[in-house]
Amino acid sequence: MSKWFTHIFNTIVGVLIVVEGAVYIFWNNKDGELHLRSIIMTMILLLAWGMSYRKQLTSENSSAWLIVTIIIMIPMILPWLFFI
Repeated sequence: MSKWFTHIFNTIVGVLIVVEGAVYIFWNNKDGELHLRSIIMTMILLLAWGMSYRKQLTSENSSAWLIVTIIIMIPMILPWLFFI
């Protein structure tokens, strides 16, 4: 797998995680209180994505870690499927 693909794909995934987290944090903001569950979920997804990205760059089997990154994207994609 090409390093260019790894960097571009993971950059897009990271930006999507941050954007989705921001949308949920501010969308679920009621009475001026921040939505703690959305903040925690965003932090967990960012941590898992960062670990997977690092393993893709340092591991000999980077394709397996690409699959992990795609699995990390499942909680990010599922809520939007209900709006379609």
